Amino acid sequence: MKCPACGYTDEQKYNPSKKIADLRRQRSKVTKRLMRMAVNVIQTNIPSENELLKEYYFYQGLSSIKDEQIDYGIAQYYDSKQYLKGKGFKYLQAIIKSHNTNKEIISKNEQLMYGKSPAIVKLKEK
Repeated sequence: MKCPACGYTDEQKYNPSKKIADLRRQRSKVTKRLMRMAVNVIQTNIPSENELLKEYYFYQGLSSIKDEQIDYGIAQYYDSKQYLKGKGFKYLQAIIKSHNTNKEIISKNEQLMYGKSPAIVKLKEK
């Protein structure tokens, strides 16, 4: 049966491959590469995450977040090797979203922890 309004049919299985490609296309070259590596690592090391629909939900959940925050979150995920502990798409998505919402406070706290870099002073030659 096909819905006349949206065209949804329950006769065939939903395949989100085209929508995944569209969501990937919106990203920069570096972010695309990092996201692809993260997806491969997660799907290789966590068998329950090896589904196309879960990959689509991951890309869709990050569609409104800037590339810089995604790059930072993926770097944190790789550094802590969370994929070896069984933490997959939802965990990585939570890291990225958390950093996106708290980035100003994180930056302020890092500045308090490490201090500011010293000003550049130009010396005059005699």
